[in-house]
Amino acid sequence: MARALTSAVDTAVQSDTVLPILLVKIDTTGGLFRVWTGYGYLIFNSEIYKGIGDLGGVSNILETRDLQANGITLTLEGIAASNIAMALSQIRQGKEANVFIGLFDNTTKALIVDPYELFTGETDIPIISDLGETATIGIKCENRMITLEKPRVRRYTKEDQAIDDPTDLGFDFVPGLQDAVVKFESRNNAAAVANIKAQ
Repeated sequence: MARALTSAVDTAVQSDTVLPILLVKIDTTGGLFRVWTGYGYLIFNSEIYKGIGDLGGVSNILETRDLQANGITLTLEGIAASNIAMALSQIRQGKEANVFIGLFDNTTKALIVDPYELFTGETDIPIISDLGETATIGIKCENRMITLEKPRVRRYTKEDQAIDDPTDLGFDFVPGLQDAVVKFESRNNAAAVANIKAQ
């Protein structure tokens, strides 16, 4: 797959010393949840990401030549058990999830602009592991291509057509066509048929 990397990122990747980080942004019912694999606060794309150090994890992000949807799992360890209820109430299926890989400049230690987006998908289900005082929260995320596997069942009915255009009345006449007898014979055609039979 072609990589739309900026020249600065491309240079940093090929240098002898590489300082990579991951940034994760998840949409929840309580708002956007943004974290990065470092300490302190980091500003990217005019948004503030909170550092979680090594408490967070991202499963392998797979790419294949086949047209298939490969999901990932995001984990956050060391969470107070009292926050489990909040996580369960705010994590919903179908919310957007993004994972970026960024690089720091070796000299200035500043984030190089335009981190690369490794994964874009939708949140699925939370996985909670209660360890007593602390807990581990995992979030399964599905690639957007998962929608290709969902069946799209449509019907030739008035109700189904109303989904696309409520003013379209074309399917109102479909039930009446079920037992309709349509005759295409005309006087001219009847005369031609009679001549053919006579021969």
